Amino acid sequence: MADLIEGVHPTRMALLNLKRKLSLADKGHRLLKEKRDALMLEFMTTARDAEETADETIRQLSAARDALSTAEDRIGQRELSSISLSTETRPQAELKYKNVMGVGLPKITMPRLEHRPDERDYSIALIHPSVDEAASAYEKAAERVIKLLEVETTLRALSDETRRTKRRVNALEYHILPRIRNTKKYVEMRLDELERESFYRLKVVKSKRG
Repeated sequence: MADLIEGVHPTRMALLNLKRKLSLADKGHRLLKEKRDALMLEFMTTARDAEETADETIRQLSAARDALSTAEDRIGQRELSSISLSTETRPQAELKYKNVMGVGLPKITMPRLEHRPDERDYSIALIHPSVDEAASAYEKAAERVIKLLEVETTLRALSDETRRTKRRVNALEYHILPRIRNTKKYVEMRLDELERESFYRLKVVKSKRG
C-alpha cells in the first residue's frame, strides 16, 4: 500500500482538511523552489566575485611583500620595525548584516585604509620613500583581505542556506506531498465505496418494502 498519513479516517471533513494541506504544501513547495533557485544564482555570482577578489588579494599581498623586502634592504629590519611600532592608527571595523532571502549576509564597513604620505604617523621628510611604498602596498592589501573575508563569509552563508532549502524542497517533493496525495486519494476512494454501499443498501431496503 502507498505511504499514507496515519490516523486519517475516510470522512468528508478529513478530505476537506487534506485538500487544504495539499494546497498549502504545494504553495510552500513552489516558494521554496523559487528561493532555492534564487539562492543558487546568488551563490554562483558571489563565487565568481570571491574568485576574483582572492586573485586580487594574492597579487596585492605579493606586491606588499616585495615592497617590504625593498624597504628592509634600504633601511634595515631594525629601523623598519621601529617605524612600524611608532604607528598608532587603529582603524575600527563595523560589521552589519543585510537580509537577502532570509539569509543574514555580512557587510564590513571600515574607514579608508589607504592613506596619503602626509596622513601617516611618521614624518615623510625623515623616512626613506621605500617605507612609504611598503605602507601603501600593505594598506591596499588589508583592504583586499577585508573584502575577501566579507565575500567568503557571504559564500558560506549562502551555501548553508541553499543546502537547508534543498533539503526542505526534497522533503516536500518526495515525502510530504506524496503522502498527502496518497492519503487524499485513499479517502476519496473509501468515500466512493461507502457511498456505493449506502446506495446499494438503500435499494435493498426499498425492494423489500415494495
